[in-house]
Amino acid sequence: MIVELLSGKGYAVNSAVDGLAARAHVAASLPELVILDLMLPKVSGFELLAEWRANSRTSAIPIFVLTSKDLTKQEKSYLQEHAQSLFLKQESWQEGLVKQLQRAVGKPQVAKA
Repeated sequence: MIVELLSGKGYAVNSAVDGLAARAHVAASLPELVILDLMLPKVSGFELLAEWRANSRTSAIPIFVLTSKDLTKQEKSYLQEHAQSLFLKQESWQEGLVKQLQRAVGKPQVAKA
């Protein structure tokens, strides 16, 4: 759904099937921004966020968290400190995510034929 939404707005989007694939993709390509789910198979989003923030190469990457997880107060506090934005799947998140994305990386450039 995210790939379809953002591709439709003109953004180039890559996705990962699990936490291991996300870790490998970020290490290989150093993306402009990461949209992270917290409940990933193999490696949790919390683990990835901690790793990326601890690594000087990836510490400045804007990370948006999009999750359906019921967050504790401690988890919310951690995410507010280490992620740029937090979106809950059970709320209306699409418009807010696109607006924050545009602020973080700008609007996509449309190639002219």
